[in-house]
Amino acid sequence: MPATTATPLRLDRPAEAARELAAANERLARRREIGPEERELVAALGAAVGEAERWEETIDPYLVTLLHRGVIQAQHAVATEDRDELRIALARVVHALSAIAEAEPVSAERSAKEVAQWLARAVPVPQRRLAELLGVDLRRFQRWISERETAGPEGDDARRVRAVAALANQLRHALTADGVVDWFDWPQRDLGGRTPRELLDDPLRLPDLLAAAGAMRATYLA
Repeated sequence: MPATTATPLRLDRPAEAARELAAANERLARRREIGPEERELVAALGAAVGEAERWEETIDPYLVTLLHRGVIQAQHAVATEDRDELRIALARVVHALSAIAEAEPVSAERSAKEVAQWLARAVPVPQRRLAELLGVDLRRFQRWISERETAGPEGDDARRVRAVAALANQLRHALTADGVVDWFDWPQRDLGGRTPRELLDDPLRLPDLLAAAGAMRATYLA
């Protein structure tokens, strides 16, 4: 049945989309078969993912992969009339979107100062450790995260803050706060035996670092 009445899903509002899909999954739990509403919803979901390239570049690639896998599974479930598979697929999509929503504080839409403030809250270690990881002195880092001062990271400092925050946002689900900072000094086989800290200043290596952090998270969730 074609999706003629479905309301477009806003994947640029991942928390909202996750709530909508979770509610649909709860309704499906009370029925024995996939109905027109679920068919339309899955069609709308597929269309939304297909148009999401403009924001995918700012999202953790591990979560983007989870999202795509869930959508493909949901489409297969609808095609095969498999209600149970659809329930599992929708749960996976909800999980991915919820995790993407968690990452919004470190998205490109946030200022570098906001990202630095988020990092200080999300990784509660002594501020000196974060300052050292970011390659600045403690006082400068404190100015960045201060609500009373307007100073924020700029240029290479801003890029490094965003890189560290993006990585920390993955790692904090698998490691303690101290472990997140320690990870940057662990030699990684996938990085040629180098440590993540050594590669932070090379923007071209950020995808490799994100993949390494994603592997850590995937191992924890397995």
